[in-house]
Amino acid sequence: MGADAELLKVIYEELREIKEELKRLNSRMELIELGLIQEEEIDEEEAKELDVLAEETRKTGIPWEKLKAELDL
Repeated sequence: MGADAELLKVIYEELREIKEELKRLNSRMELIELGLIQEEEIDEEEAKELDVLAEETRKTGIPWEKLKAELDL
């Protein structure tokens, strides 16, 4: 019965390691799901307008109040 006990111990340790790996994978999946952003299609004119706004913002910045108004916040 000593061999059976040793085999059960090995199986138990393997299952414990699998359980820990599943926990790590679940945590990573949660982080990935949180990071997913739904893409929204925009037409070419909107993309150009956003590029111009982004360039202006990089050069001069934009006041928070104006930004909120632009974004309808």
